[in-house]
Amino acid sequence: MSEKPILLWDAGPGEVRSGLVESGELTEFRIIRPRHPEKALYQAGEAYIARVIERTGPRTALVSLGLEQAILDPAPADCKAGRLVSVTMSRSAIPEPGRWKPAKVKLAAEPAATQAEPCWHFSNEPWALFLHRLSPHISAIVCADASMAVDVAREMGSAAPPVHVDSRRIDDADFDTLIETATTGQVTLEQGVQLSIERTRAMTMIDVDGFGDPAALNMIAARHIPALLRMFDIGGPVAIDFIATANRNDRIAIADAFDETATGLGQHERTAVNGFGLMQVVRPRTGPSIPELLCATTPGRLSTESRAIALLRAAGRSQGIGPRRLVAPPAIIDLIRQWPWETAALRHALGAEIELVSDTSAIGYGHVHVAQS
Repeated sequence: MSEKPILLWDAGPGEVRSGLVESGELTEFRIIRPRHPEKALYQAGEAYIARVIERTGPRTALVSLGLEQAILDPAPADCKAGRLVSVTMSRSAIPEPGRWKPAKVKLAAEPAATQAEPCWHFSNEPWALFLHRLSPHISAIVCADASMAVDVAREMGSAAPPVHVDSRRIDDADFDTLIETATTGQVTLEQGVQLSIERTRAMTMIDVDGFGDPAALNMIAARHIPALLRMFDIGGPVAIDFIATANRNDRIAIADAFDETATGLGQHERTAVNGFGLMQVVRPRTGPSIPELLCATTPGRLSTESRAIALLRAAGRSQGIGPRRLVAPPAIIDLIRQWPWETAALRHALGAEIELVSDTSAIGYGHVHVAQS
């Protein structure tokens, strides 16, 4: 029997970054944000009681689950406004290029026990729910500092697996680089193989490119792509555009190489590689992937929310004494002003005042100025 994986835990202003380590290798990267409780509270496959808001079409209706609205498909013929129905969550809301796609639910096979306003088990924090659901499947939790370890141990109580502090192990996981990769979609593999991951409204596209023997380049890509899909929680339809090859045996070998490393990918289906080098893969999609969470409706570019969180985390890591002046474009500062609890927590952790400054000339997510470094 294989040993249970270890969970890496890096809590900072605005979000928690976590990584699952199996046999010494990081296999899954996840981000939990408190402003998106529905992504932690509403789980695919769970039943809830929803209230019908309005009918939206012959087959569909808009319903409320308390903290989130969703599309009920198919809706019963007598589905009128105000009616309570038992539903099962199919998928939480997901961002697409230029728009948000609402959550989806279907009629539950059995009556739901959960009320329309969801029952928040344990604490009200999405990160706590994430931990409680995962704890039976992990052997230990490794935190970036002692304060995080105390919070985790207090929340988990007697149900907690061993909790350790090892900042070096968190640093070695290099979550910042994973975020950059998920944002840009650019991945460089051995022998110069280049992968470009792009989101469209229809599906995720992965383009394979490089210089050299096409068969060898395709094999390298095929062995790495399953791990990337799992790492960044990319679900739904995925089209992989390998370098075209007319040799049927080469195409079979590509598919076989994909299957060899897809054992940890979970439920999925794939097609064969056609003569143009195209393979399609479909995985369950129960919520936003890491690229979708980071970029929202602007693929390839961090959303305003993600840039605001990056600025808060930079302030949390800043060294020195005295007030911190957070200088950033107006949209970022305006958003942070809507999160007073985040700046209050940051003020408490640093023992310093936090000043927010809008600057139209600031680039990226802005910068942090420390009074005395």
